[in-house]
Amino acid sequence: AIDYYLISVAIAEYVQYDVYANPAGAATPILIQNFIYNNPATLPNFQNDIDETVDFLELFSDLFGMYPYADEKYGHCMAPLSGGMEHQTMTTQGFFTPWLTAHELGHQWWGDYLTCGSWSDIWVNEGFASYSEYLMLENLYSANDAFDDMFDRHDNIMSQNGGSVWVLDSLNENRIFSGRLTYDKGAAIIHTLRYILDDDVAFFQALQDLQADFADSTLIGLDVKDALEASSGLNLTDAFQEWYFGEGFPTYSARWNKIGGDLILEISHTTSSSTPTFTNPLDVRFSKTFGPDTTIRVDINSNLEQYTFYNMGNINNLVSLDPDNYIINDVGTIVKDVTFTNSIDLLATKNDYVISPNSSNGKYVIETEMAGTHDFKIYDTRGRLIEEGNFSNSLQLDLTSRLSGNYILQLTSENGDSRVKILVKQ
Repeated sequence: AIDYYLISVAIAEYVQYDVYANPAGAATPILIQNFIYNNPATLPNFQNDIDETVDFLELFSDLFGMYPYADEKYGHCMAPLSGGMEHQTMTTQGFFTPWLTAHELGHQWWGDYLTCGSWSDIWVNEGFASYSEYLMLENLYSANDAFDDMFDRHDNIMSQNGGSVWVLDSLNENRIFSGRLTYDKGAAIIHTLRYILDDDVAFFQALQDLQADFADSTLIGLDVKDALEASSGLNLTDAFQEWYFGEGFPTYSARWNKIGGDLILEISHTTSSSTPTFTNPLDVRFSKTFGPDTTIRVDINSNLEQYTFYNMGNINNLVSLDPDNYIINDVGTIVKDVTFTNSIDLLATKNDYVISPNSSNGKYVIETEMAGTHDFKIYDTRGRLIEEGNFSNSLQLDLTSRLSGNYILQLTSENGDSRVKILVKQ
């Protein structure tokens, strides 16, 4: 089987340069066949980069499952492109760098063997191929290289306030292939999901399960959610609503104090766009008077949280929030407040919609405390509009005549703020 857009013909004067990969479990070595411009300087210039393809293919076979076309080959064909295109078993590239080669090779699993079911879910192709670049750096280069890669992605994502990874306007080519949202935010939220699972065995097992379950077929973002949930036992509905369908990013602030040996901590966050709250965990790093730093992982369930940790010894300062760069976020203020006790004054959250029940047999009630008229649109998982309308404070939806599965509800307030929610129909 071959995806229709993964066929290519290139004609030039080439020299052939072959190397072989030996991933664990392969029946025979896998040919990596390279057609390089017949220019005396070209192959020597790129030979070391081409040779690295062996390491990348062996790594991805270990992480994602065996290279899908092990009984055929892999390879590269040079052509005058500004980047690359993941033609099945023979990627076309204009040049070679570790990032480009890892990205296009990652597509053999994510985009070629499995393909997004609609342009709305292009994340399945480009987000995972982009995250393949990070995995290459994490496993084969240095921790600093991997950290810098994700830091740069976060920096690009936060150069604008809004935008979801899921593509609502699937007829807009520029939006489909947005470097900021589809590639960088797509890779970054995979990193966040991996952090939320907090179990690399379960995370990579889910990716391998997807390869087995959707081989030579199509899938959507919610299929990835299902696989991660099945492997980890977690409920990732909030994570996908906030990071995949939702927009923007949080800005965290922290307040803390020590009372005797006990640590009191407050984490609050505002958000840059229409998603009002991000409920992922968060790492908080403290320094000590002596000994190594201490990192505490806290659960975030609202825009203001307080915690008490007992017998924390010689902690003397809050050093950083999300020190290892798992979450797309900005940092507001971090202060030690000697007057701070653990009496919490909860923030009122009136800027969201409440759905009940969810899941159901198809009947839902949507309520909001926000004033004005609210528009709603319901899409199936292929991005097709199936119902739309408006309401004031509450809305009753009836999807009992629809097939069981997931539906995407877009809600827009009178001031133009938009939310995306997942409706689960039994």
